[in-house]
Amino acid sequence: MDALLLIDTAAPAFPAAPPQPLADLIARARNVGGVVVHIAGSAAAGDAEDAAPDGAAGAEGGSDTAAADAPAADTAAEPDEEEATGPAAPVIDSVFGTGEDELVLVTVNADAFEGIEELAPGLGDLGVNRVIVAGGDARGAVQETAMAALVLGFEVILLADGVFAGDGEQVGWLPEAEAAGAVVKASGDVWLKM
Repeated sequence: MDALLLIDTAAPAFPAAPPQPLADLIARARNVGGVVVHIAGSAAAGDAEDAAPDGAAGAEGGSDTAAADAPAADTAAEPDEEEATGPAAPVIDSVFGTGEDELVLVTVNADAFEGIEELAPGLGDLGVNRVIVAGGDARGAVQETAMAALVLGFEVILLADGVFAGDGEQVGWLPEAEAAGAVVKASGDVWLKM
């Protein structure tokens, strides 16, 4: 099964008008209920840095550490909304938007697998064996995460028309990633395994 990893897809790190084939690929994944994961650096997540640093949130809930860090509720008092529902989900301003059932992850690390310990096991639990990666690489997060995914045993597809340097141009390291075992394809040439 595939997972789309969309890394740092907020402007200005990512073009405000993304390539249409990439937008179409994301729409296809959403239409079939595919695994879509948004990963952002903590600076791109606004107030989410305070809510769930180096953690995950989405329709399934917050990070694993949230419950352990929560103060004990007074049995006579009504719990406030945050105690009842956990910390607020991170909010990022992806040019693609974020769906209700999509994961939104925030980390200060360029390598998302290093910054979010539960990412690789969580993808494995979902049956994901191949990641399709796109995003803005201004902080090196796309390259670091893609290379880490290879080391962790995932098949990796890098979207040639969906990886941008900080200046909005295509990155120059795709041949290096291909030599390491990643497959580089245009978004329109990718068949999803969902």
